[in-house]
Amino acid sequence: MSLWSALPVTAAPAPAPASAAVAEAPGELTVLHWWTSASERAAANHVAARLAEQGLRWVDSAVAGGGGGPAVKVLNERILRRMAPKVAQLNGQSMNEWADMGLLLELDAVAQRKGWARTLFPQVLSQLSVREHIVAAPLGIHRINNLYLNRAVFRQHGIEPPTDWAGLARAAERLRSAGVTPVAFSDEPWQVATVFEALLLGEAGPQLYRRMMVQQEWQAFEDPALERAFRRLREWRSLALPASAATGGAAGGGERPWTELVADFASGRAAMLITGDWARGELGALGLEGGRDFDCRAVPGTAAVHLFSIDTLAMLAGDRSAQPEQEKMAELLASATLQLGYNRIKGSVPVRKDVPVDELDPCAQQSYRLFASPATPRVPSLVHRMAFGEVGKNALIATVHRFALDPAQTPAAAQRRLLGLLRALPPKPSRSAAP
Repeated sequence: MSLWSALPVTAAPAPAPASAAVAEAPGELTVLHWWTSASERAAANHVAARLAEQGLRWVDSAVAGGGGGPAVKVLNERILRRMAPKVAQLNGQSMNEWADMGLLLELDAVAQRKGWARTLFPQVLSQLSVREHIVAAPLGIHRINNLYLNRAVFRQHGIEPPTDWAGLARAAERLRSAGVTPVAFSDEPWQVATVFEALLLGEAGPQLYRRMMVQQEWQAFEDPALERAFRRLREWRSLALPASAATGGAAGGGERPWTELVADFASGRAAMLITGDWARGELGALGLEGGRDFDCRAVPGTAAVHLFSIDTLAMLAGDRSAQPEQEKMAELLASATLQLGYNRIKGSVPVRKDVPVDELDPCAQQSYRLFASPATPRVPSLVHRMAFGEVGKNALIATVHRFALDPAQTPAAAQRRLLGLLRALPPKPSRSAAP
């Protein structure tokens, strides 16, 4: 079987002639990614400018769609049509099958030459590795289990920022009475699941969460913590009901882009938000600063834990004619200077252990130091491809989304459904073990 016929796609597109291959001038690197918000675009432009200084041209190929699903589908099709980009955003476990088919350029020489084993966090290096080979270059570490509180809104209504679920419920009641929507929430599937996995971490704790998401022990999904997390999700989503509709109607605000939630939070139309710290990059683009305009807290029960996702760019192997340029780009992406510049814009934090982070905002410094501490439990995000492969990730997202939108489904029924789906999954692909 050829590499091309083995590539997993939902529906193979019509074949294209060989002449359809993308023509690139020397030094040009087409980059397929899903960074399309204002802050994401600014971060990508920063990388492009630094590449240009080294004689490399970033040819942008952005595909809109939160969570990266549409971009991955486009990448599948372009590879099948022999129109593969030179560089693609691929994260975590999703790189396994691509690497197994020989589609990704191995960057072992770059990693050795630039001392990645010494300078990168071990968890980052693990996410870049498939069967002991480095197959991607790192950009930044995102924390997923963030609870953001709009300081101006809480101050205006004389509400003390809460620290636990009981306090959040009391604050939500007062906010709604004052005409403020307590929570910004979207019914977009990946956003619902992002909130859910943070809630699950709070209910399960890092050890049980690892048994679920890292070891993938289906027996762990029988634990009552999973049912509690489903119940917590329903409660949190109900707080997204606008004050004007508090007496009736369904909770949730439709499948809204995450950038709209951030805009509502920034303007004070909503007071609280659970999401990854890509939101902090967008808040920065809107002129807000963490620690001054909003509080960066953790979802209750997860303050000492870092639920992470790592942005990475993989180099597509192709005919290897662009290998020197691809390796040069990989070197630059992991450099200390680019790490600080990129992550300051994106909202994430550097992947290196040896960079000064005093220039980052207080929220970023907190995230970085938590991740860097040897005492911190660091657990990988399932929704953002750090744990399960695509099949398992999609099964969880679909189950959680269906539960969120179906008020007749009980938390216990959702737990049984998810358990049944996960028991049917194939064994987890082998990767380099995380230190």
